[in-house]
Amino acid sequence: MKYIKKRYGLEWLVISLFVLAITAFLSVFKIFPFIDARLYDIAIQITQEKPASQEIVIVAVDDNSIAEVGVWPWRRSVHANLLTLLQQSKTVAFDISFMGTQPDYKPDNEIFASAIHNHGRVILANYFSDAGNLPNNPEPEFMQAAHGLGFININIDPDGLVRRVPLQKTQNDGSMAYHLSLAMLNAAGEQELVKQTLQKAGHHDVAIPFAGSPGHFQILSYADVLNQRIPASFFKDKYVIIGVWGSGLGDQFPTPTSSKSLNMAGVEIIANILQASLDQSWIKETDLGLDLLLCLLPLLVLCFFLKSSSPRTILLLSILTALIIILVHGIIMYKFGIWHSPLPAILGILLLYPLWSWRTQEIALYQMHREIAELNEKEPLLKTEIKNLPFVNYGRSLNERLSEFRGIMEQVRNLRQFIMDGINRMPDAIAVFDLNHQLQFTTDTTKNYMQKVGAHIPEKNQALTQFLIPVISDTKQRAEIIAEINKINAPEEQQTSLLEELRENGIEIKDCIEQNLLLKYVNTYSGNGAHIGYILSLNNITPIRQAERKREETLRFLSHDMRAPQSSIQALIELQKNPQSALPDEQFFQRINDLSGRTLKLVDDFLQLTRAESMALNLVPVNLTELLEHIINEYWGISQKRNIKISSDFGNELAFTQGDQVLLSRCFVNLIENAFKYSPDNTNIHCSIQHQGTYWQVRIKDQGIGISEKNQATIFNSFFRVSGPDSQVNGIGLGLSFVKTVIQRHDGQIQVESEPGHGATFIVNLPQDESEESV
Repeated sequence: MKYIKKRYGLEWLVISLFVLAITAFLSVFKIFPFIDARLYDIAIQITQEKPASQEIVIVAVDDNSIAEVGVWPWRRSVHANLLTLLQQSKTVAFDISFMGTQPDYKPDNEIFASAIHNHGRVILANYFSDAGNLPNNPEPEFMQAAHGLGFININIDPDGLVRRVPLQKTQNDGSMAYHLSLAMLNAAGEQELVKQTLQKAGHHDVAIPFAGSPGHFQILSYADVLNQRIPASFFKDKYVIIGVWGSGLGDQFPTPTSSKSLNMAGVEIIANILQASLDQSWIKETDLGLDLLLCLLPLLVLCFFLKSSSPRTILLLSILTALIIILVHGIIMYKFGIWHSPLPAILGILLLYPLWSWRTQEIALYQMHREIAELNEKEPLLKTEIKNLPFVNYGRSLNERLSEFRGIMEQVRNLRQFIMDGINRMPDAIAVFDLNHQLQFTTDTTKNYMQKVGAHIPEKNQALTQFLIPVISDTKQRAEIIAEINKINAPEEQQTSLLEELRENGIEIKDCIEQNLLLKYVNTYSGNGAHIGYILSLNNITPIRQAERKREETLRFLSHDMRAPQSSIQALIELQKNPQSALPDEQFFQRINDLSGRTLKLVDDFLQLTRAESMALNLVPVNLTELLEHIINEYWGISQKRNIKISSDFGNELAFTQGDQVLLSRCFVNLIENAFKYSPDNTNIHCSIQHQGTYWQVRIKDQGIGISEKNQATIFNSFFRVSGPDSQVNGIGLGLSFVKTVIQRHDGQIQVESEPGHGATFIVNLPQDESEESV
């Protein structure tokens, strides 16, 4: 277990560092530019859409204007006329190239240059060729008349979309050229905005925060403005950008906010750039430090929880972390205009989850392999076949490994069932309690015991007090034991000797049906050693106590009853040696004979009882009617001598039972002999046999001294003798004990009905032998 824990921690550390390194690499080198660009486009569409600035107006050379003014390109005098209508604007920028002049239109150049000069805030466009930093400028007279020039170059990304623009370029002569939008701000006197914009951009291209899809800005038809359908006051303090918009004319580019069927005209891209400069809402890209922080921080947090989370939790945490990354990046883009690609962090999560799942699965399977190998080594009952021991075959499929595991788990379940079956068949009643003294488990033996004592079957969460009520009949003793058990979880110094006795040796109790039980408990612990409860066991020691009593009675019999005749014989011999105390020979020998006969009778009775308890029964069909008639006939002589009439009532001549004829004969001899012993002369003894359900009921009734109710409870115990004030009967009390033993071994019952002075009736029930009855 320690090795697995160490390996688990090492795997976690290696995978975490590996994924963090890969994520950092992806963040620095950006090896998936097309996916980054697509994510950027989605972020622009979601976070940057805003109303177009009312200060910016696009005057478009559209299809209607061409239809109304004439074929493009127009004469420059047309543009001069337009400028006269835009005198109230802050600045005017032409996104139109004015390079080269047709000889016939040479006078138009002067008119246009004069209009540019008169306006005073006109910016003309130039562009830098790809061959170098040489600008392509308009005609010199236009350059001299204009407030300034601004280049209209844009950068097209490898996927064909326009996302960034350079705001300044260094020309060959060392001077700086500004983008058309910055040149417009300079002409409008917004030098501070230009300075701030250049500070943010530096010498890098800046990302354009497109405010919306194509057509988002105010667009006026060139012809409508030229023909004064738009009042001149509309352009007061506005930035006017004049460009070509007509079909097949001008430049159009796909942008993050354009659709597949509609690209954005270059003049509107300039409008977006101008609005970004006015609002200072440029998209800023993170530097390397912040880039790594935004990529690695969520992965560090995820790795922290990775080690102690379940597979389901890890999956949910991975999804949640990815969603949080996307949400945080969107908020940063929306609130602060900072773009950082979430792709490296998301790819790191996509790499982390399967890697960790793979390694934890391998660890789990390896541990399963080790556990099965240990079970094979230490537990023969759980022996299972494992190939390639002691090495793990990493080429085996998951299903093969799980099949192996299912096999061992099936054996574990079988073993558990085997253990539970063994527990349920234990002779002792067992009950498991938790530390709150609530019943958690009982065996079948316990349930059977509770039914035997007349209590309800124990239920789970039953209180200890309720459980022990039928178990401990002594209320005081029960209260003491419950009080001690309540201290089971107390510190050792608070535990008493009674509790220790209960744990070590057990305490003897009596239940509600007077059985002797030994109550013990043992603590139970969880796998990590925590004390979670205890087990109570009830060991029925009634047979042990009965055996002890019988042993004591046997010892008393040997030490007293057997010795008494022998001692009397020795005393007579000593007396006989003295002539003065010697008895006549005939009397002396008669006494010796009586005492030795008594000894032999004691030995014979004791041996008969022992045999009745232990010898194998020789079961044969026995006719009780015939058996009793034979015994009654044997007592004819004594019946005549004492004038005791013995009668019988055997209604059915055949009363068969399966029994040992010798033992049954001796049994009924003892009963009839007792009837004669305890009956005075001139009385009656009556024997009868009758049906009683599935039993033959034999009743032997006398008119003797009778038996008190107190003695009836112990009359069948060994060495018990009934005595009365006039009783002269000798014996040691083994006869009725013998009778009860024989009857019980024949699956019968015996009881007595009697009152002192009114005789006694012994009732014997023996099972009928139906096979003999039907013959």
